[in-house]
Amino acid sequence: MNYFQRILSLLCVFALFAICNAGNPHAFNVFTGEVITIEPTVSDEAVETESASTDAPTIEPVDFSNAVLTISYETTNSEGEVETESIYEGSFNEDFVYVPMENNGRSPDFSEPTDLKISLKISEDSEPMTINTVIDQGRDFHFAYIDHPGPRDEFLLKGSSSQVMNSENKFTVTGHLGFLNNDSLHTTSAFVWATFRNADGDRQSKQFGPVLVEDGSFSIEGDVDRPTSATLYIRNQASFVNATASLVLEPDGHLVVAKLGNQTQEISAVSGTGYHAQLIESWQQSNEYVALVEAWTTEQERARNAPPEPAEASDETEAEGTTDSEEDVADNEEESEADSEDASETEVSVELVDAVEPAEGCEDAVAQEEEEESEPEVQTTAYEYPKWYTLRMEASAFRTEKLQDIAKNSESPHARLLAMQMGVFSPYDDAEEALTVWRSLAESFADDFVATYITPEMERIELVHTRTLNDEALIPGQKVPEFTLASLEGEDVAIYDLVGEKDMVLIDFWASWCGPCIATFPELKKLHAAYTDENFEIVGVSVDDNFEDWSGGVEEHELPWVQLGELKDADNGSPVSKSYGVNFIPKTFLVDSQGCIYRKNIHPNELKTFLVDRYGMDESLVEPEEEPEESPEVSS
Repeated sequence: MNYFQRILSLLCVFALFAICNAGNPHAFNVFTGEVITIEPTVSDEAVETESASTDAPTIEPVDFSNAVLTISYETTNSEGEVETESIYEGSFNEDFVYVPMENNGRSPDFSEPTDLKISLKISEDSEPMTINTVIDQGRDFHFAYIDHPGPRDEFLLKGSSSQVMNSENKFTVTGHLGFLNNDSLHTTSAFVWATFRNADGDRQSKQFGPVLVEDGSFSIEGDVDRPTSATLYIRNQASFVNATASLVLEPDGHLVVAKLGNQTQEISAVSGTGYHAQLIESWQQSNEYVALVEAWTTEQERARNAPPEPAEASDETEAEGTTDSEEDVADNEEESEADSEDASETEVSVELVDAVEPAEGCEDAVAQEEEEESEPEVQTTAYEYPKWYTLRMEASAFRTEKLQDIAKNSESPHARLLAMQMGVFSPYDDAEEALTVWRSLAESFADDFVATYITPEMERIELVHTRTLNDEALIPGQKVPEFTLASLEGEDVAIYDLVGEKDMVLIDFWASWCGPCIATFPELKKLHAAYTDENFEIVGVSVDDNFEDWSGGVEEHELPWVQLGELKDADNGSPVSKSYGVNFIPKTFLVDSQGCIYRKNIHPNELKTFLVDRYGMDESLVEPEEEPEESPEVSS
């Protein structure tokens, strides 16, 4: 069906239902849907390769023959039970049009805003893709299925998205994104992500949208009962559009997205009034900040387009290209943070081991640590961040400085509160300063408000700070704290009873959702199997949310060592994690039978070296020698 035929059919449908609803004070709702297919982009090199191959795979379009679309909402019956009512349940195609009607020929009455779910299931085996929105009288819904070349297809509203349940607290975020100068705006989406504390004082996140850009524009509506910090995300899988804007959402607030300077990676939202203008626009629109953003984005673009520098061989090192992608920087940033944590721990260890007496019976752990420190270190070149990243950190520091000034000096307590909720003070590095500001804020609000919105923040910072101090105190030569936790079988296990029966024990804090934890399991399994007879043991301490996640993780990864759990749903403040300084996982301690710390945050490769030095090389760990490949015979 071509475009004009579709418009004609829609006009006929509207005319028909306008006649049917004559005299009906309730306007009808119209649901329309379409399919957008993204053709794969192929580089010139790939085209040459594919043209030389007759086996190039073809990408088949999505088959909607068995697709089921469901439009439903929940209602409460006379007995107080929640029931699901379906407005529509049936097929879906690229020219979907539906107007809900009741048996009397009238449209359903949605005089009050109602949560609505639009769910599309492509086949019986596929997971449903769901749009959450709000329906009221007369609102139309246009949604689209985006068929990407890869596996990550999308199903979302087009043009506008509303999740307004209370019109008095309504906010809007709108924008025309023509300034992005992108050919793929028709498949670009926008959503707002807000994090806040609810009426019970619990941290909560909510997403408004996503919505697909239509004719270059979008509109997102929602409601908030108080000013809330949030972030707008602009995304496009096909063209890698990735832009963000900082927001303060307010009741009756209207934010319009705009370009910031001559770049498009960080965009702005303008209101001109309210807390958004005070906390965001006041510094973001300044010439100084715009210049900082333009500097790092320009340098990043230059680095992206720069040809790789030729490698210069030397006797000591092999030069590599100096152009770093965002992924390279992110990876190296994580490694650098890990390295800096390890390095700081090493420095603290050296300083504190000299200044602090080792725990009784732990002299051997300190002696071995000092012996290894005395060995000549292998000189390695520290990772140097690319220039664009350094410039980006300067822009971030400018933002932090301005928000910290608002948090400490603004005459408005609510502005100070919002600035603090935007995380301008690190609980790791600025805990004391953050607590000082929070305590000062607590004097400006009523007790019930403080209990809901301020006390939980102070408790979180105090917990992180306490864990950080405990982490700094647990160094080689000291003993790990005592604890007793339940095993998977429900039996209480005291850590010192367990380590007392072993020569060396690795205490490993982990969780089933932790990717870096899971990545260590294959090597740990090898080491556990190789040295169990030498009285080496591993004790996993799960910090999962509940027993099901914990036991499921152990079963899925077939973990053979001792398992203990300090689960979040126990709601006891996680005293073991707190005493061990567990601010991140995986977190490991290698201890002897006396509980003396020999190593901390030890990598599986380092653990292997330690165990080989202590017990000798186990034959199961010997890597087989690779046999040289035979040269193919050439006939004369």
